[in-house]
This record gives sequence, structure tokens and C-alpha cells, in this order.
Amino acid sequence: MRSVIRQLRVIIRALQGHSRSVQRSCGISAAQLWALWEVRGCPGLNVSDLSQRLSVHPSTTSNLLDKLEHAGLVERLRRKRDQRIVRLFVTPAGEALLDRAPAAPQGELNRALHALDPVELEALDASLHVLVGRMASAEPTAGLQPFDGGA
Repeated sequence: MRSVIRQLRVIIRALQGHSRSVQRSCGISAAQLWALWEVRGCPGLNVSDLSQRLSVHPSTTSNLLDKLEHAGLVERLRRKRDQRIVRLFVTPAGEALLDRAPAAPQGELNRALHALDPVELEALDASLHVLVGRMASAEPTAGLQPFDGGA
């Protein structure tokens, strides 16, 4: 059990460190940076698709976008024919930020998870599901919120 706790601490501290590093170097959160990278990779992306790519709730995505738009890093455009559909684009200021940003916006955790064998990933998912289910203080919607260093 001690080994598991230590390993979880290593993961949490790595996430916190990545978040602090992004905040210091870019002036935005790691989650905001990830969103910006996703929009750059798929210009014209809609909010719903961005939510799926980030694995967060649509309202969380809207809040991220509000901050990015206020900072002048992303813009939301509507088509003339259908004003309901909002398309996302990185602004020139956002492009400049991305040019100096860390290369792996999703951080080490996503890279490491993608490197796992599918069977290992499935086993990890199942074990974490059981662990979270046994935690009395676990918040069911916490998985739909980005991790920005625990601050």
C-alpha cells in the first residue's frame, strides 16, 4: 500500500509541477494551454468537440474559452447562416504564445498513458475506478474538471 501512495504522490506532484511551469512560462493555466493547442490543431473546432478532446464538461470548456478570449488568445466566430454554431480560432497573439509554449501541452501524464499497452491501460482504469468508488470524499464530477496544480 505504501508503494501505491508514493506513486500517486509522484503523479500528483508531477501534475502540479507541470501546471506551475506552464503558468510561469505562458501566463495561462495548463488546461488553457491544452485548449489552445487543440484549437490550433483543428481551426474552426466547435465548443462541444473541444470539450470531448479535453475530456471536460462543456461548461468548463466555456469558462476556459472565456479566459482565453479575454486574453486575446482565441476568438469565437459564428457563421452568418447559423448563428448558433460557434467556431474557434487561435488569434495571432495565441499563435505567438504557442510558439514559445512547452511542446507537450497535455503533459507527462497523457504521454505516459498513451504509451501504455491497451491491456495495461484497461487494467489501470478498472483499478482506479474501484479506488475512486471506495473513497467517501471523492467528488463524482471532479473527472470533468481540468487539473491545474491543485492550488
